Amino acid sequence: MTAIPSNWYTEFFNEDYPKIYSGRLSQDATERETSFVVDSLGLQEGAFVLDLACGHGRHAVALAQRGMVVTGQDLNEDYLRMARKDAARAGVSVETVHGDMRDIPFTNQFDAVINMFTAFGYFDSEDEDVRVLQAVGNALKGDGKLLLDTINREWVLSNYVQNDWHTDGDGNTFLERREFDLVTGRNRVTFSIVTADGTRRESPGHNVRLYTLTELVRLLGAAGLRLSATYGDYDGSPYDISTPRMIAVATKD
Repeated sequence: MTAIPSNWYTEFFNEDYPKIYSGRLSQDATERETSFVVDSLGLQEGAFVLDLACGHGRHAVALAQRGMVVTGQDLNEDYLRMARKDAARAGVSVETVHGDMRDIPFTNQFDAVINMFTAFGYFDSEDEDVRVLQAVGNALKGDGKLLLDTINREWVLSNYVQNDWHTDGDGNTFLERREFDLVTGRNRVTFSIVTADGTRRESPGHNVRLYTLTELVRLLGAAGLRLSATYGDYDGSPYDISTPRMIAVATKD
């Protein structure tokens, strides 16, 4: 597999990303995930929430519709523009901040920070991932909580398929090539996209460090955060090695 550059996240998140994952980004999925966030964190109307790596703002807008005071932070300015437009169409307000998740420009501001859909583990070193968590801790109020939603590393390994493909409703086909590095714990995925008219192009893909729960607890502790709950999916089911998600809730110490 061709090496993916360390700053892959500046290239991968473009107009192709919503198409590749269209089956996972539906309105129904967003509502289910948002309901889980509200219930698992015990959020009430008026709560201050940061959606970190918010993308085009699907969770941020949904939370604002439920009465939260929401800020979305992302590195992709195009996605933030989409978030603002979607918020305006929904008749709600979402503040947007353009910036790297390692640098959150708030202190003691939020009741909750959410990081959804495996938007953690992007960087080259554990130290950089701890830096993200430290920035989260700094942005949280004294009793604030982090909800960190990632794909379950144990599930990935037990359900490993190196090559796969799927076709969307517009007739575009996405060829997916995966490579899990057992030394680094990184899941590297690249895509070839064949459009309905037969045109083919390559996507740079993603390269994400997938942490075990043991490793994640250590990183949270290094950032002054304490694990308080784990879930295996958005239905609130318990986390174990067979669940598709590893969703950790951590509290600021």
